[in-house]
Amino acid sequence: MSIRFISIRTFIPAVCLVSVMFAAALPSYSQQPTPSSQVTSQAGASAQIPAPPAASKEPDYPDPRSITFGIIGLWNMTYNGPDIVGGKAAANNNTYENLPNLGQPYRWMAQFEFSVPVTRTGTLHAEFERYHGWADSTVGVATFIDTFSFVAGDTMHTTYHIDTGRIYLDDLFFPHKFPIAKFRLKTIWGMRYLNITQTVDSSTEDTTAGVPGSSFNIGTNYIFYPEFGMAGEYALSPHVVFRVEGAGFAIPHHSVMTESSATLSFRKKNLEFLTGYKMLHFKTSPQKEEYEVGTLFSPFVGVLWHW
Repeated sequence: MSIRFISIRTFIPAVCLVSVMFAAALPSYSQQPTPSSQVTSQAGASAQIPAPPAASKEPDYPDPRSITFGIIGLWNMTYNGPDIVGGKAAANNNTYENLPNLGQPYRWMAQFEFSVPVTRTGTLHAEFERYHGWADSTVGVATFIDTFSFVAGDTMHTTYHIDTGRIYLDDLFFPHKFPIAKFRLKTIWGMRYLNITQTVDSSTEDTTAGVPGSSFNIGTNYIFYPEFGMAGEYALSPHVVFRVEGAGFAIPHHSVMTESSATLSFRKKNLEFLTGYKMLHFKTSPQKEEYEVGTLFSPFVGVLWHW
């Protein structure tokens, strides 16, 4: 036999023997049982993982939040009406341009409201109201109003209209949690517009001039301001809420706008009934020749429909 033949015959059995030995040894490494201490630690770790908390079925708010429409009746208390006051320009010309008490507002006025939730914590509100009144009086001191000079003793007839509205965001401030707490504070961020128009005429001056309506004058001023404020609410029961709020804005030596209110509301399903008291104070810019100052106090009742 050749050496090559002997080598082949020896090599093949050796390879087979090594393969059988490796296959027999492999399960002992790949299928080693897990030590009992390791199993215990894994079980303990699994037991220490907290289960996720169950979702709360309690709603964020006692009543569902939705689009709301409403009308409120304002009852105006006894008030002699806003005043016309001479401004900076009149003072520089040494001209007396004051006329107080433009008249008692009509007893009942309507305020219209609309609101829509915009975030989980905030609701966007819009409201509009219109005040108007008139008065007959006698001028005690000679005065210059708009473009006409009136003398002491003139019989005056005055009327006025105040149109005002605002858009504001009513947002939860504290405590910022859900469900909302019985007592909570809210912020008010908005814009308000107020326009006042007044007319003045004197029958005695018309008679003296012999021309009806010759003394008639009309004046107008407006305020367009941002509005910032706070409101506090307390839920006397799930569907009864007492709310106090105040907001406004002012620039020194310019216009002033403030308002406050207290409201008690009761909601039953889609209807909400409310009553309360509100105050609106304004002063147009005294930098002009004439400006207006007024404070309106109004108890109210109203109804809101939640759509």
